[in-house]
Amino acid sequence: MGEIPFQSHLDLVEFRQEAFENLLHEGSFSPLLLKHILGMFCLVLVPLLIRPTNTFLSQLIRYTFHAIFTGFSIYAVLHVRFIGPGNGYSVGLIATWFFIWSSTILVFNDVQKDFKRIEKEYVQSSSPPVHDSFQSRGTLGPNDTKHHPDTSSIVVPRHKGKRKVYHWQSFPDSFPHRVDWVLDLILNFRGPNWSWRARTSPLPNFVLNDIGDQGGSRQVIVSKLIVPDSSTRLRQALLSFLRDYIALDIIKVLMMRDQYFWGFVDNYPPPPWPFVIVSFSPILVRIYRLLLSMSGVFFALDIIVSLDPLFFLGLSLAFPRFSRSITHQPLDEAWLYPPPFGPASSVLDYGLIGAWNTWWHQLFRFGFSESGRFVSFLIIPVTRKQQHSSYTLVRRLLQVLVAFSMSGLIHAMGSYTAFADTKPFNTFLFFFLQGIAVLAQGLFFSQKAQPQPRRAAPLTTRALNFALVFLWFYFTAPLAADDFARSGLWTFEPLPISPIRGLVLRWWGVEGWEKEGWFCWKSLWVERWNGETWWQSGTRFR
Repeated sequence: MGEIPFQSHLDLVEFRQEAFENLLHEGSFSPLLLKHILGMFCLVLVPLLIRPTNTFLSQLIRYTFHAIFTGFSIYAVLHVRFIGPGNGYSVGLIATWFFIWSSTILVFNDVQKDFKRIEKEYVQSSSPPVHDSFQSRGTLGPNDTKHHPDTSSIVVPRHKGKRKVYHWQSFPDSFPHRVDWVLDLILNFRGPNWSWRARTSPLPNFVLNDIGDQGGSRQVIVSKLIVPDSSTRLRQALLSFLRDYIALDIIKVLMMRDQYFWGFVDNYPPPPWPFVIVSFSPILVRIYRLLLSMSGVFFALDIIVSLDPLFFLGLSLAFPRFSRSITHQPLDEAWLYPPPFGPASSVLDYGLIGAWNTWWHQLFRFGFSESGRFVSFLIIPVTRKQQHSSYTLVRRLLQVLVAFSMSGLIHAMGSYTAFADTKPFNTFLFFFLQGIAVLAQGLFFSQKAQPQPRRAAPLTTRALNFALVFLWFYFTAPLAADDFARSGLWTFEPLPISPIRGLVLRWWGVEGWEKEGWFCWKSLWVERWNGETWWQSGTRFR
């Protein structure tokens, strides 16, 4: 075991920052500028705001903008670096994800023709809703405008004599409405209010009663969802945020006491006290570090998603008239903010299929699944001869493998752009193997492949599923977890203020934490950068 040349993780972070700045000024790579982010966003926004006169022109516009976006994404992955969140990991991950998302909404689908969004309006009890798209294109069936007892009884105090009615809204006619619609599409990865929403985002009955099944949804959802009122959902989001904040603070402290999480994966001492008690067993050491890695990802994603209801639901409740004046989304509705993770019991009931299909977060699911659908139908087009079940099975296999490959790709590209010595292929291989395992379980245990409405599996089945999932991740998860550590992902400070480090470690004088304190973000994240050309100059993210 070689000696690690840093007294603390802060020394390592400082060393990396100095090395990064030196290479940047030498011209080894380009900085991440605000104009880069805005430019990429506009490349997706602009073609969706334009209403072409025919299908050929629509495809020409969308494909041209996507081609430019593709070149931009490749340029970012190859040449753009910054050492901010995640030690540069986010550059590759975000650039690759938005390439997949751009492909989904610009190439794989004609969103102006095929996508619809659930919107809400207030109408007189005796009047049908009136909207530009209703009259101009008549895209909705008659069931979409009839009102049922459970929605007609909903009365909002500021709209006396009116009731809220939900309807499907296709691509709007008016430009302001169009901007609202497109922005929501681009930024709404899970799509709980869109026709392409996942099965894990069911709609409450009072919404289903209004919209019917005319929205072009890819599945029929029979919802028995009990939705809390908006104030309750806001309190839940606040409690989740506080819980995640404390958990992340504790996880960060535990990680930075273990040099494995600094990135010394192949050369590290045993875990620190009190977990040194497991150092006698390499198996227990691996389990400890995998659980800590998974917890870090879980709580980091959960706290990010909790900001959505805290910000949008909170503002819409505080300023309802302003919210309704700028958007047609039902921002004040609790069902618009589903939790990011499903029930953990799905893992026990359905094994790996339940783990990936229900329990784990579904933030990128639609982009991944659409990539799989597009590739599978590109390789095996639909013809009369290929309607046989064997062709359908092969397409399904391709869809699953491509979807997990896309997940592996975005994480591998994040590893590639990290300012560290990483192994991106290991991360890709981890996610690809998950697809293989899910397919194997679906083929050999087909009765578990399609989770049924909440019915707990027998105890023996649960025990077997737990054992299989545990062993599978024990042997495969290090491919990703080790590379997360190598990339310097955990050295990032996720929280601006640390109660644990400020109140406990420094106040009590815990050895090795003299440089730590309440405030974790000790420098600005942006600065003015003057490059050789206008394209290389602007507001730089550090």
